[in-house]
Order: sequence, then structure tokens, then C-alpha cells
Amino acid sequence: MKRLIRTAQIIILTLVLAMWTPFSVLSVSAEDTGVVNSRFLSDINALRASKGLGSLSMDSGLVGVAKVRAQEASTTWSHTRPNGTQGISMLPSNKWRGENLSYVQYGTFTFTQSEQEAAESLMFENLKASPTHYANMVHTNFTKIGIYTYISQTGTGYRLTTAFMFTN
Repeated sequence: MKRLIRTAQIIILTLVLAMWTPFSVLSVSAEDTGVVNSRFLSDINALRASKGLGSLSMDSGLVGVAKVRAQEASTTWSHTRPNGTQGISMLPSNKWRGENLSYVQYGTFTFTQSEQEAAESLMFENLKASPTHYANMVHTNFTKIGIYTYISQTGTGYRLTTAFMFTN
């Protein structure tokens, strides 16, 4: 009887929590975050052009690495990975390599164009204001980039964590 009551409690708790989960979390798509990531690439390439540097090209392999790093950084904010290695250790050591991480947090986030633009602008401006992150964006030896934005729900809203992986 106790087992039946405990099982019923777990089922009820699961249903209650599911009802409290905002629907926007369930509808996050690659298209939603892809818009933000495309703007990041455009902004970085505009910055590079203003310095007389060539454009970075989006590299699918680096996007895969950025996806892992964005997910990791969304739970443990650090350039050190959960396994104790550095984020750039995921990139070949015989290449120039760099990693930028950025995030913004919102109470609500519904992927309207103005919200996406505000998130991208805030993160990009924060990266430009940081000398080491800025240096990665304008490093002359970088030719490729992978960008991935991971959306997670926190106790106070939504966190958009973006990883930028650079190499040649």
C-alpha cells in the first residue's frame, strides 16, 4: 500500500511540474538559435573587416564542439570543462585555437526578433569589451569559427549560453 501511495505521489508531482514548465522551452529550435548565431557571425566579420581582416567561415565541426561547450558552460561557467581540461583542448593542438563564452539571462524569453537582437547585441558588446575575447575575434590567424547558443531554464528564467570556437 505504501508503494502504491508513493507511486501516485511521484506521478502527481511529475504532472504538476510538467504543467509549470513554460511552453517556450519546449519549442526552442535550431532555427531560433540559428538566427542569433548568424548575427554573431555577421557582427564578428564586420568587426574583422573594420580591422582589415578576412572573414571567418562557419565550420560544421567547430559548431559541434561549440555545442558541447555551450551545454557544459550553461551548468558550470568556466573555460575549464567538467573533466578538468580546457575548452580549447577539444580543438587540434597543431592549429591556432581560441574559445569565447558568453551568456545573458532573462526572466522570460519568447524568441521575438527584438529579444533575439537584444541578446545577441548584449553578448557581442560584452565580448568586445573584454580584451581577451576581443583578441580572439580579431586574431589574424583564425579563419574558421563554430558558434552555438544553448538555451536552458533556470530558477529565475532563461539563460542563453553561447560558445565560440576559433581555429585556422
